[in-house]
Amino acid sequence: MNAILNNISESRKGHYVHALELANCEELKNVIKDLVNEFTEDHTRAEIIEFLTTLSIYYLAEEESEEEETALYSFDIEAYINELI
Repeated sequence: MNAILNNISESRKGHYVHALELANCEELKNVIKDLVNEFTEDHTRAEIIEFLTTLSIYYLAEEESEEEETALYSFDIEAYINELI
C-alpha cells in the first residue's frame, strides 16, 4: 500500500474513501496543489504521484457539462504534479 494512503488509513482507523467528487478541473488542480504542499515535506515525489494518481475521480456538478466532465476525466494528474514539484 502507498505510504501516504497507509498513514491516512491508520490515522482514521480505516475510515477513508480514496476518491474526490469535483465539478471541474480547477477544483481538481486546487486539491492537488494543496495535497502536494501538505505531503512534500514528509513524502517522496513517487509516493505523492502514486497517491494522487490512484484517487477515484467523480464528476459532480450542479449543472452538468459534457465538456467539463470530459476534461476532468482526462486531466493528467501526474503531469500537473510534475509542474508543481
